[in-house]
Amino acid sequence: MPMSPSVSKPTTQHDRGAVREHLARSGVLDAWRPDRGGPTPWTVADIADRLRDLGAADADLGWIGAVAAVTNLAVAEFPDETLHEVWESDGDTLVAGTLAPQGTGTWTDGAFHVRAVSTPASGLPWADWVMATVRDADSGALVRVLVPIADVRVETTWDASGLQDSGGDTAHLEDVVVPARRTRTLAPAPSVAPLTFFATIFFAAPLIGAVESALDRVLDDVAAHGERSARADVRAAVGAAARDVARAAGLRAAASGALGTRDEVDALPAVARATSADLAVQALAAAEQALPLLVSGTGAAALRTGHPLARTVRDVAVGARHTALSPTKSALAHTDALFEGRS
Repeated sequence: MPMSPSVSKPTTQHDRGAVREHLARSGVLDAWRPDRGGPTPWTVADIADRLRDLGAADADLGWIGAVAAVTNLAVAEFPDETLHEVWESDGDTLVAGTLAPQGTGTWTDGAFHVRAVSTPASGLPWADWVMATVRDADSGALVRVLVPIADVRVETTWDASGLQDSGGDTAHLEDVVVPARRTRTLAPAPSVAPLTFFATIFFAAPLIGAVESALDRVLDDVAAHGERSARADVRAAVGAAARDVARAAGLRAAASGALGTRDEVDALPAVARATSADLAVQALAAAEQALPLLVSGTGAAALRTGHPLARTVRDVAVGARHTALSPTKSALAHTDALFEGRS
């Protein structure tokens, strides 16, 4: 029987309506939706740029948007009947979920009975649907399922020091009965881009945007305090930070700027996709290198609790860890991630 979502305590400081409004306005909730496509198809470069802008305004919103862009790619592979059900034409639907298998399911009387979790599922407090990947207990096949938020139990588990307001909590699918139309059995597809590739590109974009925004704030602060800008150490720190941020922005642009539609990315040689993903990770490394310099540029000797840049530092540290480890090393540690392509 469907259960109402239960959250033991507030998981975020963001208002639900405001989050949905910002995500909808950015356009990322429309990504890959055939009913929302304009005269030209979506490109990876366009979505990455939108995510960069979201991250510049708010790293948490950018991160949720990045997750939505990836899950929308996965949803787009379901049959048209399912797309109409999940992506209501008059709604800005948010699907939260994870790619790695985290549970099992069995087929009974034509329906898939699932017992699993989906965690950390960023955006869960605002989600309409949950996506989970499970293993068929009988065949061993990987199966992706879509479940209405009302059918899951939400547990507040996201306690990372950064991206605190991204709501990366846990969705419990406790003996949920999923109709066949909302299941998709995954098959090896080595010739197409795995979703982990898109995750690397999309997760990096808002984090770079957050660091670019932080540089702008520091430059404004230094300009407003003439005596501080006269200090040699401040000038040196700000100059070095600006160079690192410019390098990060350039690497991000190189990683995603030429990436076209999903079909075009699938057609790229695997080595070309690997190069793009590596550039995105290098961009994050340059951004992380800039952060302590930005702190010094404010005249602070070290990062203190309550420092204006403290949140950005924590957000980027947590996001970079998930971006660098989850999509790449996870794909090696969990070979199941290689089954995420189209069948």
